[in-house]
Order: sequence, then C-alpha cells, then structure tokens
Amino acid sequence: MIDFIPSISSIQLITAFTAIGTCILLWKFRKATEVRFLILLEVFVAIWAFSYALEFGTPLLEEKVFYSQMSYLGIAFIPVSYFFFTTAFSQKFRLVNKRNILFTLIVPIITLFLVFTNEKHGLIWKNYTLNSSTNILHYQHGIWFWIFDIYTFTLIAWGIFNLISSISTFTSFYKKQIRLLIIASLIPVMANLMYIFNINPVPGFDWTTVSFVLTGLIIVFGIFRYKIFELIPLARQKLLDTMNEGVLVINTNGVIEEANPALINTFSLDATTTIHSNVFDTLEKFPNIIELLQSADDSFTDFELQNNKQTDYYQIRVSTLYDQLGKLSGKLMVLSDVSSIRRTKNQLTKKNDLLKEQNKRNEKLIDDLDAYAHTLAHDLKNSLGVIYSSSDIILEAIEEGDMDTIKEFSAVIKESSSKTISVTNELLKMATAGHEDVEIAPIEMQQVYAAAMAQITDIVSDYKATIEVENGWINAQAYAPWIEEIWINLLSNAMKYGGVPPQIKVGCELSGNGMVKYWVKDNGDGIPKDQHINVFRKHTRLQPDKAGGYGLGLSIVKRIIEKLGGKVGVESSGEKGGGSLFYFKLPVVRVEALNEVR
Repeated sequence: MIDFIPSISSIQLITAFTAIGTCILLWKFRKATEVRFLILLEVFVAIWAFSYALEFGTPLLEEKVFYSQMSYLGIAFIPVSYFFFTTAFSQKFRLVNKRNILFTLIVPIITLFLVFTNEKHGLIWKNYTLNSSTNILHYQHGIWFWIFDIYTFTLIAWGIFNLISSISTFTSFYKKQIRLLIIASLIPVMANLMYIFNINPVPGFDWTTVSFVLTGLIIVFGIFRYKIFELIPLARQKLLDTMNEGVLVINTNGVIEEANPALINTFSLDATTTIHSNVFDTLEKFPNIIELLQSADDSFTDFELQNNKQTDYYQIRVSTLYDQLGKLSGKLMVLSDVSSIRRTKNQLTKKNDLLKEQNKRNEKLIDDLDAYAHTLAHDLKNSLGVIYSSSDIILEAIEEGDMDTIKEFSAVIKESSSKTISVTNELLKMATAGHEDVEIAPIEMQQVYAAAMAQITDIVSDYKATIEVENGWINAQAYAPWIEEIWINLLSNAMKYGGVPPQIKVGCELSGNGMVKYWVKDNGDGIPKDQHINVFRKHTRLQPDKAGGYGLGLSIVKRIIEKLGGKVGVESSGEKGGGSLFYFKLPVVRVEALNEVR
C-alpha cells in the first residue's frame, strides 16, 4: 500500500514527467537515428524515475523491493541507449547495426533476469534494510551489480568519448551542440558516482534520476537555443538523402562531415567509411576536385567522369562556409549531373554540323551549276541553233533532191548533237556526284575498265591511239558506274592532250594505308608543277588550243573520288614530251569480300 507521497517521491515524479516531456519535444525529429535512441533513453529514465517514486512512496519493505526491481526495466537499458545515441550523433553509423545492438543487450538482459531472481542467488543485492526514519531502503550489493556497473560506465565513457572526438571534426556550429550534450551526459554520471561511493547528503538516496531533470532541461535549452537535432537530421534524412545532386561538406581540417548518397554513388565511395575521412585521401583519384576544394575562393567548373564506357558530365560548385560569428568553418561542394543536357547539346551540335555540311555541299553544287550554266549557255544555244537551222536546210534539200547538202548538214547536226549530249552528261555527272548517295561495294576493276574502253572505241580509232595495260588489276571498294565514267574521262583527256599519235599506259599498284592507286600516263608535253594545283579546279583548261570543252571533267573526277573516300592527283615534270600521269586512289578490297559479292 502506498502512503501519501513524500517530497523525495515527488522529485522522482517530476523527473519522470520531465523525461516524458523531453520525448514529446524530440518526437518530431524521430526520423534521425540518433534522436530515436535519445527518445528511448528518456523513456527508460522515465521508467526508472517513476518506479523510484513508487518505491519512496510506500513504507512496506516487500513493495519497496518490488518497485526497485521494476526500476531495472529502465536502468538496464539506459547505458545501451546512451551509447548508440552518441555513436549515431557523431556519425559513426557503421557501428549502429542489429548485430552490435543485440550484442550490447546481452548484459542488460542477464541483469534483468538476475534482478527478478535475486532471492535465489543474491548476485544483485546480498542484503537490504529499511531505515524507518527516512523510509529509504539500503542495499548491500552483490558481485553482478558491480559487473553491471562497470559495464554501464564503460558504455557511458565510450559515449562521452564519441562526443568529445566529434568536436575536432564538426564545424563550430555543431561544436556548441556537442558541448551541451557532454555537459548533460556528465551530470548523471557524477550523481551515480555519488550514490556508489556514498558521497551523499541523503544516505541511500540515488541522485542519478534527479540529475536527469537537469539533463532534460539542458537538452530542451539546446533544442530551442542551438536547434540540436534540427539541422543534421532534417538536412540528412529529408533533403540530402533524396537529392539528385551530390553534396559534400568538409571542415577546415579537410575532414568530410557530410556526403550524401548521390555523391557517394557518383564517385563509388564506401558509405560506411566516407564520413569523417580525410577528403584528400578519399578523392585522391580526382586531383582537379581537390584543387577546387583547396582554393580560397568560391569556384564553379565542369567535370567529366568515365562510367561503364560512357562519359558522364557534371557541374561542380564549391562555396565557402562561415559560422554565425563569420569565422571560416569549411567548404560546401554541390555536384550536379548535366549528362542528359550535355548529350542533347552534343547531338544537336552534330546535327547542326551535318546540316552545315549539307548546306555547304548544296551551295557548292549550286555555285558549280550556276557557273556551268553561264559557261555553257552560249555554246548550248549555238549548238541547238545549228541543229535547228541545219534541219531547215535539210528539209529544203529533200524537196530539191540535193543529197550532197543533206549529207553535209546531217553531219553538222550529228556533231552539234554529240556536243550537246556531252555537255548534258557532264552536267548530270556533276549533279549526281555532289548530291546522290550510293552504295559502296567491292568492284572488279578489270570489268569496269573494259566497259569504259568499249564506250570510247571510236575516239581511240579517231586519234589512232595505243593503250597498254602494264600489270594485273587490283580490286577496290567503290561504285562501278562512277568509276567507269572516271576511266572514260582520264583516257579521253590522255588522247586529247597526249602526243601525236597518243601512246597511253594504264596501271595500278598498292600505295599503302589500305589504298590502291590507279593511273593513266600519256606522252604529251606535260604540265608545269606550278599549275598542278589548278588541274582539278572547275572551269580550268590548261591547253584550250588542243581540245574543246568546259574544264569540268577533272573537277568532277575529284568530287567523285573524294565522295568514295579516295583522292586524286597528277604527276608531271612539265618537260616537253615528258607526259603526265593522272591517278586516283581508292580503298583496296579484300579477296574474300569480293568472293562474297560474287
């Protein structure tokens, strides 16, 4: 039966309610690991204090013993809660796991078992007596009490060490919070030591629970004055962990105080060891980032990172952090992934370059066609005029039966028509070479050359030319119809500008870099070296007196060969009778590739 509660019991009830009030204040910060352990600590303090209040409120020995046993439901778990609270607060999250928690609970659970079975072994209390004048129960402690006490002080001392070691790595803003927590932690320890060593104004009374009143008040003061638990848990749990941007915070000693999952994943860091590590060791593979962090000024830069055979692009911003007094407290680095933006930009740039190149080709084609039109308009008009006039004369000659006139002007029409067809063919070849996309495939050069020779048989006969193929053929990657036209062009030029009669040699050879060189050599007077550069330019006729034309043949050859991935050139000393060698190079074809085509 509980009598009227005396003043000591009232003090314990105040302690219990203070602990509960502290839990209520801390509840909104419960998502943080350290706050959850602190709430548990206050709950166990409330159990201890409330049981103590009931013990001091009853005069009966049996009831006092029972409530003293009940108090251990709080006492046994306070050191474990405190240890993991300080461990989590000092950011040593690798130690806060189920295995470690279960391991530290072994001693408290054994203690509880021994407390409620003490009558059989006396390991907790060897004996106890009731002082009727003070209504306080005095205990003679057993061996396990001292084992548990050593265990308790070991965990608390370790916890205080966690807080003290955090001072050197946290910024000055957090240091104020840590100092408050250290003070709040030491007060119950001192009170418990007073009880154990009987340095006590009230013999037998344990001031530890009462000291938690002051501890709770200090924590409440810290919550409202320095926002203890407000900044770290909320920033970490609600903001940093969900940010796509990587966040890194280092203090003035170069120690990492904060690194969110986005940053850890980006640099493939170990989440369990990154916090409180030295940033220069952790990011030693990225010297440009370390240079930014060492800079005295705020900085902003682009950063590339190779990841799974792909380049990721980031923007890094480094800012200097100051405390409330304006004192330097560290650096903040924010890493933003801009890979999608950069890749889109690169794709747009490539497309833009392709469009520019296409526009250049189109503009070049338009310029060529325009120049060609100006060059040929007069001659085409004359040729068509001759054809038209000759046809009228032929009609009149037919009526008069004048066969000689008919034959004469039929030949004129044929010549003018051939000229017109030649001009038209050159125009079509130029337009096709500049605009049409063709399929490049292995070709048999001997067959292509034979087809070209078949088309210029009359020209060979007219010029009484001799053409000799010096060696066997090497096949190439190309487009057969275009190469056939190139042979016709080069062979026709060799006959027009060669000696009298033309003596032409044709051949091919490997030229290295996977290319084959085809050439046509004439026996003309050659081309001076200072004019070689002009040979393949449009509207250039180096010897207009030797042959007609419009100077577009070799420019078309150049355009076709370049479109096929090759190159053209001329070799000539310019000496009289030395001749000229015109060549074009194409990618050589593998024998097996040609067999596949066959």
